[in-house]
Amino acid sequence: MSAEPHAQRPGGRHPHVRRTFLALSASLSLLVVVVSGVAMGTYYWTQGKIRVIQDRPPASGHGSPAPPVYTGKCARTSCNYLLLGSDSRAGLSKEQQVQFGTNQDIGGSNRSDTIILVHTQPDRKRATFVSFPRDLWVNIPGVGFDKINAAFAGGINHYGAQKVAETVHALTGIRIDHILYVDLAGFEGLVNALGGVDMCVPYPMQDPLTGLDIKAGCQHFDGATALAYVRTRHQPCDRIPDFARIARQQQFLRAILAKMLRPGELLHLPSLIPSLLRNVVVDRGLNPAELDYLAGQLAGVSSGNADFRVVPTVPAWEGSLSVVKLVEPEASELFARLRRNRPLGDLGIASELTPPSPAVIAVGVFDRRSGGVAQTVLDTLTKGGFDTSTGLAPASSLGSLPRGGSAIYYDAGASDGKAMADVVFGYLSNLQERPAPTGLLPPGMDVAVVIGATYQLPPPNTTGPTNCATA
Repeated sequence: MSAEPHAQRPGGRHPHVRRTFLALSASLSLLVVVVSGVAMGTYYWTQGKIRVIQDRPPASGHGSPAPPVYTGKCARTSCNYLLLGSDSRAGLSKEQQVQFGTNQDIGGSNRSDTIILVHTQPDRKRATFVSFPRDLWVNIPGVGFDKINAAFAGGINHYGAQKVAETVHALTGIRIDHILYVDLAGFEGLVNALGGVDMCVPYPMQDPLTGLDIKAGCQHFDGATALAYVRTRHQPCDRIPDFARIARQQQFLRAILAKMLRPGELLHLPSLIPSLLRNVVVDRGLNPAELDYLAGQLAGVSSGNADFRVVPTVPAWEGSLSVVKLVEPEASELFARLRRNRPLGDLGIASELTPPSPAVIAVGVFDRRSGGVAQTVLDTLTKGGFDTSTGLAPASSLGSLPRGGSAIYYDAGASDGKAMADVVFGYLSNLQERPAPTGLLPPGMDVAVVIGATYQLPPPNTTGPTNCATA
């Protein structure tokens, strides 16, 4: 770098002034986004165009509705959003209802097959996504023991969302501030409203039950494809199907976050709000003021500050019923740390007999004079749902790198270090996996991918996974 204090970049703007100008422009752009978004949200709220979750009826069936189980307002240091996805077929096209069945075909009642608690910490600009397996055996307040997804039985118009919130609160001790619900058609609509998302998958996947039929490699997911992908649980290596599905849902959410946090992407938010709001149902407390607060929280969150966990559980039997049950004391410790805004360590990183989701794997890509191939590798892993927030760096920044060209390095001392490298290997199957020399991996990085001058990406897999450990 030049030592001259007045060195200028092309265009005549001093580097410091240029950075200040860019920061100011970004802040003003964000302000416009927030103000426009909240203004649009206010209009839709006052016009009754936002669908809201119904209040619970009183226990006696008479009088005023019972108090809601959610607070309706975020706290200063944290906010907890309960995201629910149901298996309701309402709103699907006739062709989709022929393929997936109608609500009557699945028994007439709906269940919340996706339950995610989003715990945000505004002061630290962090968001933690905690997935609850749908077969988790719990005590549903006022009902008794059953699978947690049964708490939603009856659907959104029968107060099921609040019953799920009540169940999650009773199980975890974590207050629920807001609830957001989406059915199958709503999820498809949300993805389409966002313009779809580019995803990379390591092998071809088919599932006639969800309509999934995709090739290996990078491709664009529209709403229908995304819906099929996050619902599938019948892939060759899905030893515990629901655990594998959670891993893919986390992967998809990470890819969506990476898309939304790209430079300039937030500028499109105001125009998307009407389409987004048409596809979700929210609690009555999620009004424009809270939308404003939510927008402020999202403003500083980066992809690297989004953490994905799953409630620690193991397969079990309850009589003749296949369920999953909490692993203790790990589950209680996870809930306690969330309540106290404490670091989670390795709690809930992966599920039993299931490879870690790409969403929980922090990967650094290091360029060893690759001539641009390293950037392609980084883009592939980002679209594969990995945490690539550290970006691209020269291989020399790793320090004492062993001789050789390209390789995948992992922490051999970490309990899941090799398993994480195996998942990366699924995308870069012509690289060797090597234990990292002591001190090679920077703090917080699970896997380092070094790309040398002669490396070329492998051709797309056409046959499926050859080793379920790398699926």
